[in-house]
Amino acid sequence: MFAPAAAAVDAVWPGVIPGLPPTVSYSVVVDQPPVPGEPAEAVRLRQAMAETVIACGWAVSAPVRDALRTVPRHRFAPEKDLKTAYDAGDVAIVTRRDEAGRATSSVSAAWLQADVIEGLGLEPGAVVWEAGSGGYNAELLAHVVGPGGRVVTSDIDEYVVRRARRFTAEAGSGRVTVVHGDAAHGAPALLVPRGGFDAIVITYNCWDIAPAWKDQLARGGRLVLPLELGGYTRAITFQRAGDVLVAEKFTHCGFVPAQGAHARAAAVVDLLDGQLQLRFEDGSAGSVEGLEEALRGRRHEISTGVTMGPGFYFGSLQLYAATTLPGFCRLAVAADQESSVVEIATGSDAPAVLSGASLAYLTYVQTRHSEICEEREWEWYVHAFGDQGPALGEKLAEAVRAWDRDVRGDGGASSDPAVTVHPAGTPNHRLPPGDVVDKNHCRVVVQWPGRDALLPSPVDRGEARAASGEGM
Repeated sequence: MFAPAAAAVDAVWPGVIPGLPPTVSYSVVVDQPPVPGEPAEAVRLRQAMAETVIACGWAVSAPVRDALRTVPRHRFAPEKDLKTAYDAGDVAIVTRRDEAGRATSSVSAAWLQADVIEGLGLEPGAVVWEAGSGGYNAELLAHVVGPGGRVVTSDIDEYVVRRARRFTAEAGSGRVTVVHGDAAHGAPALLVPRGGFDAIVITYNCWDIAPAWKDQLARGGRLVLPLELGGYTRAITFQRAGDVLVAEKFTHCGFVPAQGAHARAAAVVDLLDGQLQLRFEDGSAGSVEGLEEALRGRRHEISTGVTMGPGFYFGSLQLYAATTLPGFCRLAVAADQESSVVEIATGSDAPAVLSGASLAYLTYVQTRHSEICEEREWEWYVHAFGDQGPALGEKLAEAVRAWDRDVRGDGGASSDPAVTVHPAGTPNHRLPPGDVVDKNHCRVVVQWPGRDALLPSPVDRGEARAASGEGM
């Protein structure tokens, strides 16, 4: 007599009654019973994948290592062969595409999943919400939090939800609850524990941070999400401190785009009959009147004096330019075009600054050639167009030099900025010093090394744009 009532209560409030059989959380368990056993080759490949991820330093804790070695990744990507499912490189397994062929759901690279879970700092018995489901990552989380923990995973796509429910029922721990909904509005209220989730992880690119994510996070809890700043994405681990989120860790990454209320297309302006594009990732498009004429005119070149060797990662420089330069945008050559005006590869883009009918963008040229790869060298150059091109280009060049001096430093390893996220509407005087990037629901303050003395008070980017006549 007790079992049916207990199952009904657990379906509404999973985990409230401890000790129930693990299958009661899944409405499809009658049709999809757990499937025992797996090929020996899957076990071998899973161990090899786990050891590679561990050796590269992405999985440092015993629970995360054990999860990688235990959870059957191939069961959550049945469309792929075992070798692909257990690839330890940068392979993300796409499991769902939209009508245009763009990926909307995937199983992320194993190293990235391990890194994100490590960032959450989970303790045994923790309750976690994952936004953007697929099943496998949720099961890794469930393995880490242990028998006393619980994982709620949600997705906006009903197909993905049905798929994840089936896979977690067949090969899961019984500690994952899969629900349908738009994560921009938060997790379903009935599934939010008293005091909030111990951790929240968002698995799609986020231009903005939903207020519900902070509100549903426990005090001191961690939120990991791929945040876009200037169009550049970083998986950032935040810890909640009252109404503020404080960044603790950064990882360069890329996830599927947001859907639903968080879907957002960057403002794009075509130039020279579609040969070039200007992308304005953090605001509306700026005025380009007279710019095409400038692009057909004289090009100014400015040497920065900043060099780099082969294989150098310059994502830090891109983010520095995006968050510190008013008028920032990205200059791109269309995928099906070649440009004789700018030195940017087809389908690629470069950091740029726009001011009226003038534009400057950042590129690099090889300055030292050698048959030995380690001896080759490149220097950053600024190319500028228009009447204000030289002055605009010098501002961009000086930003590169400041980054080289204060962020990259003598060791060559770039420092991460200090980042805090504050509620929208927070007045400037209540923000810490730094560069301010305003979103719809929050204000992001980015504090780079060496810029505190230059910015004794936060930059109001809206006021800066109005003063310069620029649109962003």
